[in-house]
Formats: sequence, structure tokens, C-alpha cells
Amino acid sequence: MIEHNAVLIVAFKRIEHILRFLPALIESKTTDIYLAVDAARIPESDQMQDSMILEFTKAVQHSNINLWIWKRSENLGAAVSIFTAIDWFFQFEEEGLILEDDLAFQSDFPNFARKCLSDFKNAKNVWMVSGNQFFEKELDTDVPILSHYPMIWGWATWRDRWQEIRESIVKGDFHTSSFPFRPKQSFWRIGRLRALSGKVDAWDTPLVSPMWEKNKFCVQPPKNLVSNMGADEYSSHTTVATWPLLLEVKPLRVQSSAYEFSPDWEIKKLDDLLTKKFYKIRFYHGFLPVYAPIKDLISSSKYKKTLQERILEVAIPETRNNIDES
Repeated sequence: MIEHNAVLIVAFKRIEHILRFLPALIESKTTDIYLAVDAARIPESDQMQDSMILEFTKAVQHSNINLWIWKRSENLGAAVSIFTAIDWFFQFEEEGLILEDDLAFQSDFPNFARKCLSDFKNAKNVWMVSGNQFFEKELDTDVPILSHYPMIWGWATWRDRWQEIRESIVKGDFHTSSFPFRPKQSFWRIGRLRALSGKVDAWDTPLVSPMWEKNKFCVQPPKNLVSNMGADEYSSHTTVATWPLLLEVKPLRVQSSAYEFSPDWEIKKLDDLLTKKFYKIRFYHGFLPVYAPIKDLISSSKYKKTLQERILEVAIPETRNNIDES
């Protein structure tokens, strides 16, 4: 029986990165690629995107991979583009990898992710599998470690878990009454409010609080398997290559025995490292419930509508085509 291995690529303009990681997808026996392209903001870039799609189609056509394309008719922005692309993908797939066009990796990442999708399929408190590991030296392990943080620079999940993730974001409340002086809780609840209300363009920030509150996990590899190359003019948030952008990709031999749950002390160690060194949450973030609403009153919003309203406005194709004309 031939394995079915599906991948979603959410793209904008970075064809060079997609072509660079295509050999890794072919080597790892990918059978289906879903390419969702957000519309360009200006007509000149639209022609560039058409050329990108054509070039990628030619690169895939001799690989025995099914290529399904959804080119959007209007620019959705990063959060809605990714969110609706995942909705489209999981209409047809039970599980799969989710990539953006600013990543670099070798075949070790899809192989690792697919093994974890198999090993943790029945662990309902595991919501996703990541290709990121920023603390290899501090953790010093050769097996995956779980964390309460969603790491989404190259990740994978299942259809049923995506439905839970989706509901926790779009149907979540706008509750922000985190008592001051609780820095981590305040940081993520205020971040959730700003993303949901349209102040900033992010879909993953509103997910952090529900993962902590519901005790859900992201599986991370023992070595870094995916590098984010997205510090350029196409980036929504970052144009300077600071750590951990451009972090080296390491080789990883996927073990034959099943991966298991991490002990509590190891989960806490990784959570603490991410809190303090990656997200850099500090004591003063405990005051966010006091000063963030005042600051937001005098600053402009990225969007006039909420994240949920913008998602609901998008008509997601109920079919998949080699080239979608809609």
C-alpha cells in the first residue's frame, strides 16, 4: 500500500524558498502538495505570483506529486491567509504538514513530523508537532520534548486537532481580566485580545493561552529541523535577522521505536526556556492589563474587523483543482 503524505504550503512571493525545500518533500515521499497563494497587493506583483505558480508547477510535474492550487482573488493578510488555507487543506486530508514560504529544511523534518503524527495520533492532549528546537544544548536529549507553546515555523497536525485549535481561537472570548503582576498570563491574554480584535495580524498568538489553560502540547524535536529565512521585505513582522531566525538545521535520525510523552520536569524546563529566552517575558509585563488598553486607545488598528469576521468573509473552495481559477 502506498503511503499518503500531504503537505500544505502557504505562500506569498518567496518562490526561491519553496523550490529550495521541494527536494526534501520529494525525498520524504510526499504524495500531495496543497499550494495556497495569498493575492498580491498590487497588479505588478500579481504577474510575479503567476510566474511563481508556473515555475513551481513545472518543478513538481515530474515528481509524481499531486499539486493542488488555490490562488486567492484578494489579499487576506498573513493570519487569515494561513487560517483559511488550513481550513481548505483539512477538507481533504486527515493529517499533514503545514509550511510557509520562508522556511528551509531537509527531509529529516517531514520524516520526523510524520512519525510523530503516527506516534501521538491517539494522544488527544497533543495538538501539534513542530520542527523547531531553539535549546538543543540546554535540553541535551535525543528524543522529542513536549511544550505548552505552539511553535509554528514548520509544523504538523491532524484534522480533529485543527478543529479544536480553530474553535479555541475563533470562538474564544475576549477575556483580558488577568490580574496585574502575573507577567506570563497577562502577556498572552493581552496578545490574544490584540490579535482577535484586529490590532495586529497574527493567528498563533491567540492560541497560546488556550494551550496553557487546557493543558495541550506541541511536540518539539531534540534538534532544530527547520530554519526561518523570512527576514526580508515580504515579512509581516520581522525584517532583521535576529536569533533564532536563520538558525542552523541539524540532522536527525528518526528512531524506530515509538516516541513517548516527556516527563513533567522536562516539559517545564522547555516551557521556562521559551518563556524567558525566546518570548522574553519579564516582570513588567504583569502591568499589561493596566497600560495596554490605554496604549491601544491612541494607536491605530491593523484591521477594522475582528479576526473571526475576516475569516468568515473568505469563501473556501469545496473542491480542489490543479489550478484553481477562483
